[in-house]
Amino acid sequence: MGSYGSSLSMAGGPIAKEAGVPVVGCSPTNPAVTLDNDYYFRVCFIDPFQGKVMANFAVEKLHAKTAAIIQDVQQDYSVGLSNYFEKSFKELTGNQNAIVAKVNYNTGDKDFSSQLTAVKAKNPDVIFAPGNFLECGILVQKARELGITCPILGGDTWEAEEFLNSVKNTKDIYFSTHFDADHPVTDMSTKFMDEYKKAYPGKQVNAFGALGFDAYILAIDAINRAGSTDHKAIRDALAATKDFKGATGIISLDANGDANKTAIIKKVADGKFVYEGKVDPK
Repeated sequence: MGSYGSSLSMAGGPIAKEAGVPVVGCSPTNPAVTLDNDYYFRVCFIDPFQGKVMANFAVEKLHAKTAAIIQDVQQDYSVGLSNYFEKSFKELTGNQNAIVAKVNYNTGDKDFSSQLTAVKAKNPDVIFAPGNFLECGILVQKARELGITCPILGGDTWEAEEFLNSVKNTKDIYFSTHFDADHPVTDMSTKFMDEYKKAYPGKQVNAFGALGFDAYILAIDAINRAGSTDHKAIRDALAATKDFKGATGIISLDANGDANKTAIIKKVADGKFVYEGKVDPK
């Protein structure tokens, strides 16, 4: 089971493949995770789709014509998602110069003044800043302190209480994610939420809990369909997954082992993550 992140999954994938042990990742979204690895599967959508979703949202819903990108160059997730957003944003605007700034930082950084000052000087319509929730929470809050008022967009890693605690009093903060507790999509969504609330009373349900749940029940389903604990039989059953009802949606795995699923858009409002809309794969 796992991993949560793309970098760890990309490091562990070849080892699992060599050992012939099937893996079900919960939220590693970089395309390279499953590339040329027929033993690696995942229940989440992937970054090309996520990047396109956020670029579409920026252009169609926020009417953005220019964007700045702030990326963590030590995270495959951040760099990959930034590149997919950039490509889609340029295509949608029809302007190869639509990205007015692209600046970097490193995992663990806590001071983003120089990056944000450089971005502010370019006056973009939106900022896209996918990265870990800790750094991004600090970054978004600092942006508002510096007087940057444009919408700031991120990816699915933002859905964490630590991020919310940093930015709860800001506005126009949006991100893509995999699940929304107030908009169940299957019977399993409701079952998951009921059990989660029993196990963690008072704790807010998030997408990563739901994805972990889906990874587990999908693995159990594949073992049952295989009728065996043989590694190869389970791998074949996973590869054949189609129309599986998970908490985060209907999961069908493609030839690469990637899930073809709907993306959710959320925003930060009144100290909460609030449902903004959804985007279905085409």
